[in-house]
Amino acid sequence: MSTILQTTDSASQVYALEITCPLGLENVLEKELHGEGLTQTRLGEAQVKLTTDLEGMYKACLWSRVATRVMLPIANFKMESADDLYNGVKAIQWSDHMSATNTMAIDCHGTNHHIRNTQFGAVRAKDAIADYFVALSGERPNVEKEQPEVRIALRIKRDVVTVSIDLSGESMHRRGYRQQGGMAPLKENLAAGLLLRAGWGTDCGLTQLIDPMCGSGTFLVEAAMMSLDIAPGLRRSYWGFKGWKQHDHRMWQQLMDFAKNRKKDPATLGIRFQGTDREQKAIAAARENIKRAGVTGVIDVTMSSFQEHEFDINPDAPGLLITNPPYGERIGDEMALIALYRQLGEWVVNHVRGWQFMMLTSNDHLARQIPARPEKSTRVINGGIECRAYQFPLLAGSIKEDVVAQSVMTPGAQMFANRLQKNAKKLKKWVEKNKIQCYRLYDADMPEYSVAIDIYQDWAHVQEYQAPKSVDPEKAKQRLFDVMSAIPSALNISEAKVILKQRQRQTGKEQYEKFDQTKHEMIVEEYGCDFIVNLKDYLDTGLFLDHRPVRKLIQDKANGKRFLNLFCYTATASVHAGQGGAHSSLSVDMSNTYTEWARRNIELNEFSDRYHQVERADCIEWLKQSRDTFDLIFMDPPTFSNSKKMADVLDIQRDHGELVRLAMARLAKGGELIFSNNYRRFVLDEALEHEFEVKNITRETLDPDFDRNDKIHQCYIIKHKS
Repeated sequence: MSTILQTTDSASQVYALEITCPLGLENVLEKELHGEGLTQTRLGEAQVKLTTDLEGMYKACLWSRVATRVMLPIANFKMESADDLYNGVKAIQWSDHMSATNTMAIDCHGTNHHIRNTQFGAVRAKDAIADYFVALSGERPNVEKEQPEVRIALRIKRDVVTVSIDLSGESMHRRGYRQQGGMAPLKENLAAGLLLRAGWGTDCGLTQLIDPMCGSGTFLVEAAMMSLDIAPGLRRSYWGFKGWKQHDHRMWQQLMDFAKNRKKDPATLGIRFQGTDREQKAIAAARENIKRAGVTGVIDVTMSSFQEHEFDINPDAPGLLITNPPYGERIGDEMALIALYRQLGEWVVNHVRGWQFMMLTSNDHLARQIPARPEKSTRVINGGIECRAYQFPLLAGSIKEDVVAQSVMTPGAQMFANRLQKNAKKLKKWVEKNKIQCYRLYDADMPEYSVAIDIYQDWAHVQEYQAPKSVDPEKAKQRLFDVMSAIPSALNISEAKVILKQRQRQTGKEQYEKFDQTKHEMIVEEYGCDFIVNLKDYLDTGLFLDHRPVRKLIQDKANGKRFLNLFCYTATASVHAGQGGAHSSLSVDMSNTYTEWARRNIELNEFSDRYHQVERADCIEWLKQSRDTFDLIFMDPPTFSNSKKMADVLDIQRDHGELVRLAMARLAKGGELIFSNNYRRFVLDEALEHEFEVKNITRETLDPDFDRNDKIHQCYIIKHKS
């Protein structure tokens, strides 16, 4: 039997609300409600239950900075079958809450043995409400998913169903000032809750707030709105209660007018809000959010790293430093970020002693890099990631003075930074002249620092070579830390844009296995060609940098040619051939991942798939069966492969003779085969030089970023003898 929880006897109706909030901020929400005079509360998990009248309900919606939704439960009942769900929903007096002409949406949360998916639960509830109104008036309400006049929430927990009116209509973190899409910043209500937890508020006595890695400015905007007493719901145009039958438009408008009059004059505020970020997009988003929130002139944001920026700090006034720095989810990310956290810790104890400091991170090891003892921490969920907001009082007893005395940059890191800057200076003119966006900056130049560092626009892609067993693991770890801490300062790039991978010999399916699931893709340009690269998800990025001159050679030779690209990888050479005017191209590889990537590269450059085709096949078997001929062939096979997709194991030193002969059988008279491989001890079969015209062009295919290592690849042009 359905239990009705709300009735409509009089204007003085009392409502039992459930106000949800981010997990961990229940106490903050309750205190906030008490501050608005809403004191009949009871704490729950990720919610506060509030008993209040209609005016109190409106105040909760308009003034709560921490709440996620304001829910009005109207019935609950036991459910032992899908029919019980239908009957329980239909038994509610829906005419007390809406009419048949209203639009509605139903959100279902939770499942049990009878309702196995939420969509089915929502459909059964929708049918019940529609049938209720058909029986009452012959009409039925329409469904509107985006902004319905009445939004209904269905919560299923074991065998109990709770039906509620969602008075907020959509998540209350949407204040209306932040542009949707693009970046994925902290949600506004989580930011506000953490600010309140840190002690910020309208009359907190703090006169300075700094966010040194402000992103799109959420902490700064929320703090400014608190200090100016701007109601967080003031800019919202859509509310779930506006189509609810018991909505009192006049009362709501009076509360809105009162809220507008409560706003303080910024000129009398006397509080400094400052933020920095080294990302141009972040600062642009922050400035737009500041403008849309109506706090222009109150907050100062600058595109700069906090280490280099000179903040306007009053040493005699109390303040709060609050930030949400990057926290990597992969081991390589953590290594890159340790230096950032140490620099942040060193900066705060040197510049804002006596302040409060709050930092949000998901990584306890990174949090320990701050040279202060946290007073307390709050567990919260940010973007689906479990995090903690650490509060550090920057007072004499809490600061670890012995840690502060240590230098962030070790002598080894400083030496490595000097080498990077030297290499960057050496390559600068060549990079700028040829508009090179992706190049190798460092490749184990110093044997003890055995890494390769490639630059992709403003990202650094670091590959650690597998250390010999004779190397002490602790020493190797320290050297890697030296590398990762040196890169951001030496190259002036964000720590979050340093990607670390360990490189070792790959066999079989390992060549194609994912490292990550981030789908971190970007578009880079090379000699008029655009390529999709992915710095995180695979061992390789989709672009072999050492073959840049080979691709340019193909582009120069391709005009009017029929081009064949064997072991094509992501078909970058085929794109260059198309850019060079190739009549057609065929790209062959046995990997599903790379052939799909190849098609996307070709499509990106707007070449017709009618003339520029990609085929998934074992290249050796394909060569044996094909009877087509080509004017220009590029073949860059792996050094070794034992993939299950191949008929045989491929060993390039042993098998290259057969491969070349098979490719030459497909080469038209007067055509050229460009044969390359990356086996450092490769020796060309002498018999090939007797059968064909062979020219070693390895030295000609090494650009300045690879000329320190003439074994990075071997490259030949092979022709039929006249």
